[in-house]
Amino acid sequence: MTTRVLILEKDADAYARALAAEFSGIDIHKAATAADISVDLAAVDVLLAYGIAINDRLMADAKSLRWIASLATGVDHFLRCPHLRRETILTSARGIHGPSMRETAAWLMLAVSRGAERLVHAKDAHRWDRSVRWPLLAGKTAVVVGIGVSGIAIGELLKAFGMRVIGVSRTPRDIAGFDAIRPTDRLAEAAAEADYLINVLPASDQNRGIFSRAVIAAMKPSAAFINVGRGETVDEAALIEALRNQRIAGAGLDVFQHSPLQPDSPFWDLPNVMISPQQGGFFVGYEDHVMPLLIDNMRLFLAGRFADMQNVIKH
Repeated sequence: MTTRVLILEKDADAYARALAAEFSGIDIHKAATAADISVDLAAVDVLLAYGIAINDRLMADAKSLRWIASLATGVDHFLRCPHLRRETILTSARGIHGPSMRETAAWLMLAVSRGAERLVHAKDAHRWDRSVRWPLLAGKTAVVVGIGVSGIAIGELLKAFGMRVIGVSRTPRDIAGFDAIRPTDRLAEAAAEADYLINVLPASDQNRGIFSRAVIAAMKPSAAFINVGRGETVDEAALIEALRNQRIAGAGLDVFQHSPLQPDSPFWDLPNVMISPQQGGFFVGYEDHVMPLLIDNMRLFLAGRFADMQNVIKH
């Protein structure tokens, strides 16, 4: 029996070529967006997609879906769909984002600390402005909230910068390269220690709004908030208020509660905010990083070895 695969992604060709080279018994269909889908969704067995392209109507129409392979680590968009059936296997791309997340976090930290926006404006004005000294990361304290693959990778890099690195986790344990690990119920205490408070948390009911007004209020006036996790984890109104009133020094934000960020969002006009349009995992060669995992899981799926598939999400 032929397995029908739908790749819902604007760069679907790259995934299709790699899968076709490995597997002859699958019928591959491609669509850049949901509006471009031409195959009968009710006949699709396997879906490869980023969650941002998914809605519950699509899930409802895909009545025979046996496996969803999320091309991202986050699967919250899929889990929010009421028509996601329990018998449908859901896997994530967890494990490939360590390098991209640590580089994104470091870039945002450096952009905020060195006043990248000021330097860009000075360049546009052809103005040589050497009036402001920039602060070292070395010797500062970074608090990394969310100690998975990406959080550990971020901690390792920041330790190499000479920083004191504290992790915050629901499962505290000794982790090489971290100076201390705090439990999540002590997040406000950890935030008070931070020169850089770094969010790497996924979206979940447990994490929703965890960076609350109280946590943000606990931060030092000289501290910066870095978000490479999910926007839903942050009380954005409290964050905007703290930034506007300079109760914290700045923020580097790759994610927001609503994506894309709305044109009237106050974040755009705050001079102490660096905005990145959810580019943390949007790097050159992404397909090459995720394909080995997809190919291994496809081989196991076609062999009926579902229990051996990697990164299976319980839902």
